Amino acid sequence: MSGYAIMSILKSIGNGCIDKTFISWFTPKWRRQGCEVAGILSRYIKTYRHKLPESELQECTSLLGRLRTALHNWDGEETDRITKLVAVHCENMPGFKRNPVLEVVESFFVIMVVFLGIRTYYAQPFRIPTGSMQPTLNGIIVHPVDEIPAAPKRWWDLLTLGSSYVEAVSDANKQLVNIEDHPKYKLFTETVLSFNDGSKVYLPSAKGAVIQYLQEQGKIRTTPSGVLKLGRFRAGETIIRARVDAGDMVVVNRVAYHFRKPERGEPFVFDTRGINTSMQAPALGQLEDQMAGTHFIKRLCGLPGDKVEIQTPTLFVNGTPAAEFGMQRVMERKAPYNPVGYQTLEKERNPLAYLTSEGNKVLLNPTEPNLREYLALGDNTTKSLDSRFWGPVRQFNILGPAWFTLWPFTEHWGGID
Repeated sequence: MSGYAIMSILKSIGNGCIDKTFISWFTPKWRRQGCEVAGILSRYIKTYRHKLPESELQECTSLLGRLRTALHNWDGEETDRITKLVAVHCENMPGFKRNPVLEVVESFFVIMVVFLGIRTYYAQPFRIPTGSMQPTLNGIIVHPVDEIPAAPKRWWDLLTLGSSYVEAVSDANKQLVNIEDHPKYKLFTETVLSFNDGSKVYLPSAKGAVIQYLQEQGKIRTTPSGVLKLGRFRAGETIIRARVDAGDMVVVNRVAYHFRKPERGEPFVFDTRGINTSMQAPALGQLEDQMAGTHFIKRLCGLPGDKVEIQTPTLFVNGTPAAEFGMQRVMERKAPYNPVGYQTLEKERNPLAYLTSEGNKVLLNPTEPNLREYLALGDNTTKSLDSRFWGPVRQFNILGPAWFTLWPFTEHWGGID
């Protein structure tokens, strides 16, 4: 084989490496267009070879050969000329022009693949459904209002705060018989109020927030054992008139812990595989809506090997009060943080609880990384179903640190600490 032939082969291989990899993004526009047209023309010839007249087939084959030669020689002027010639010659030939609807559909699927890839491997959005991390992060909150504002105000609040307004009036005398919530469109939470006449009211909120609203309005009450007593509504009575603030949507960094270890004091997200969140009915009724959650967000308050103990309002780590900024804010009990701090569970009321007033616990630090244990506590411990109840989070449960508050555009927007 001659030296010229060898050089030509090597040049072809080099061109292929350039045109079929990300390096093509940095090549001139004429080359990118020429490669695209050459690919389309090649597929067209293969598909319609047996349907085209012989003269047309020969002409298309000739154009493809000349275009490939120009690309091989990096002849920009010739490539551009043949590209335009192909467009004019083949424009009206059956099957050559792509269906614009098909192009839109393909673009949509490419975007979805990229989005799902980012969500699965890099960063995942996560909406806060409850008040367990308030005031650091907002869950869904239901605020009573005297009247529903005009449409412009409602639209503005929806855009900037993620707030929606709901109003429902009882059309007859009836009894509230059930309150349940379920996912809606796999992104939102919806609570359904069911009445004894078969009617229902649908609310864009988590169950706990609705229960708290109805308790404040005196329509339901919780017994000391945590049982809800549901009330009645008269005809014409307001069932709910409120502004519902959407929970913060945070972005979880799913790759951070591949490059560093989890750090005490940072909010993090984890799944509930192997965590029996329904092992007992917590004494506080507001926690019930968290029991079926598949993902939780809490503050990482203990690392593998730590000895942890709560003496209200203080969390002790290895015998001294927690030193991290986020945990100190909770223990200081200054508004807007709750006045309780880290709340101790009483063994008598929570016999199956992991962390109670009876003593400390040591988080396991085995040689198997996936079984290492972490303590997860909410900043608002009066309304947080957390490690105090069901025990530590193991490393295989952890998704990553809560990275950024994406929406709504409130004071929480931005980085999370």
